Amino acid sequence: MRRILAAGLWALAAIHLAEAIMLRRRRRQLASLPDDVPAATARGAAAKLDVVAVAGSAVDQATAAAARSELDATGAQVVDLIPGDLPAERALRLLRRLEPGRLGADPFYSPGGAHEAVALDPWVSDRMAGGPREDGPLDRAALVRITLRAQRHAPTASRARVAPRLRATPTEPEEAWRELEQRTAYSRPYGALHPLLVAAESAHLAVMTAGLAVAPVAAAAALVSWSAQPALVFAGRSPLRPPGVAFGSFSRLPRAWAANARLVRAGRRATRARDAERRAAPPPAPPDPRAWFEPRRSTCYWCGSTALARRLDVTDLLQHKPGTFHLDECRACGHVFQNPALTPDGLDYYYADAYDGLGEELAETSFAALGTIYRRRVESLARFTEPRAWLDVGTGHAHFLLAARQRWPEATFDALDMSDSVEEAARRGRVDQAYRGMFPDLAPRLPRRYDVVSMHHYLEHTRDPKRELAAAALVVEPGGHLMIEVPDAEARWSHRLGRYWWQWGQPQHQHFMPCDNLVAALGAEGFEVLSVERGPATMGGDLFNAVGLVLQHLVRSPHLPWLPEPSLAHRVARVALYGAAVPAMLVTKLADEVKDARLGPGDAGNAYRIVARRT
Repeated sequence: MRRILAAGLWALAAIHLAEAIMLRRRRRQLASLPDDVPAATARGAAAKLDVVAVAGSAVDQATAAAARSELDATGAQVVDLIPGDLPAERALRLLRRLEPGRLGADPFYSPGGAHEAVALDPWVSDRMAGGPREDGPLDRAALVRITLRAQRHAPTASRARVAPRLRATPTEPEEAWRELEQRTAYSRPYGALHPLLVAAESAHLAVMTAGLAVAPVAAAAALVSWSAQPALVFAGRSPLRPPGVAFGSFSRLPRAWAANARLVRAGRRATRARDAERRAAPPPAPPDPRAWFEPRRSTCYWCGSTALARRLDVTDLLQHKPGTFHLDECRACGHVFQNPALTPDGLDYYYADAYDGLGEELAETSFAALGTIYRRRVESLARFTEPRAWLDVGTGHAHFLLAARQRWPEATFDALDMSDSVEEAARRGRVDQAYRGMFPDLAPRLPRRYDVVSMHHYLEHTRDPKRELAAAALVVEPGGHLMIEVPDAEARWSHRLGRYWWQWGQPQHQHFMPCDNLVAALGAEGFEVLSVERGPATMGGDLFNAVGLVLQHLVRSPHLPWLPEPSLAHRVARVALYGAAVPAMLVTKLADEVKDARLGPGDAGNAYRIVARRT
């Protein structure tokens, strides 16, 4: 046991040093605001800028003018202002999140910032639904929300700059807890991540401290390498100069223990307050189950055969709303569909908080992480055409169109969706024209035809996929192209993982079309199929996501308002189980990469992609 602990501590020391090198490199990439703005123009420049800051922070006129000068010189529209005297621990946390060279270059990257102040071009403020300000004095959690929204409204025009004249304001433990909670808001449907992060920090400190008694040499190496991080990262000339770095390095361990204890106490108070509010407001009553489902079909939706077999029964593994969903498979044509299907009211109930509300930040973060997949889709189409007018159906927040715009900046990109997400995409400038509603209803009335229409992971959500294909045939001009990507239920892992195959996506996914069936249906609608990609179109993550779904099934999120309040034992078990599952998640992440790299063009991954031309 002692040898294992010693080996772990030596590895920890190496990790500390490697992290210090990485953070120092990022610190050196941080630029400072220009300091040569003439005094005569400072007042006018500052007036052409919107600055949002936390309560107590004072952004002087010279700093605002320098920020305006930065926008004018670089074409930026959003600048996160980093105080030159940002405390060392806050500065280290910032550098762990922020890659200065990536911000503004990667349109899917929105890391937030120092959450002290952010400077906005008024044009961005106007597009952010009437401006970024919230009611009352802003705390850091509110500034997290504003900074993220601003970066998403200007994904290629965001910067982070050190403002030497700006002074950092102190952060109370309660505010630090709310800031951390807001930064990890994407984890809410799965349960809050910030308690796990605080627990991991506590465990890190405990291992180094206790290790001094068990493996003193290795523990001392880990402790020294960790304590030296502030000095290693911030040594030398830099516009970012945290005060008291040398003393902070020597006293880092006791100061970290004290800050950790204060944060834990603040978290406990916040949790008790939230539980009290939850007890005062009972969970909302679900709708009448009799209104959830349509009558069960006795024939296949796709081919009309009566040869139906039960493929799978599954519950809502993400939101844990009540209900069991049955998937039938047609033995004649292989089509898999939800049977009985949800009614429109049932779909509304299960879609609520899946992609908006409680689940909006998770959806935003998940879709933004798919940049590589979006670029593969772009390349799939680029082999056949150069688009002029493109309609993306089921666009969500139009993340895919960010990649398409990078390739074809002169093209027109319109988008359609049933939710407010498409209007938010228009506010962010990602689409030229937003249409909200059902595609088959809107298609006959769209003001123009398109040379490209795309449906990425959209058809499986629809109640009548054949009607959607007929709508596409109406709006794709002769010689134009249609690109479709959907889950591939013929994949081996859909059978091996059963209800924990993440692409089942119940209860939102209604239909799973075998590739040959969809190819034939496109031919019937007047499309010539140009390419079919199976293995290269996989989205991956089968094993990794299966582990996450199993964890969710075993210890459900304690923060879903429609579930009963969890017990203390449930909370403890959740933290312990997620901590124990970390090695399994790392292994499955690697295993997914290996198995997906071996997929050939004809092998079924977890999705397939078709490009077809309107004849």
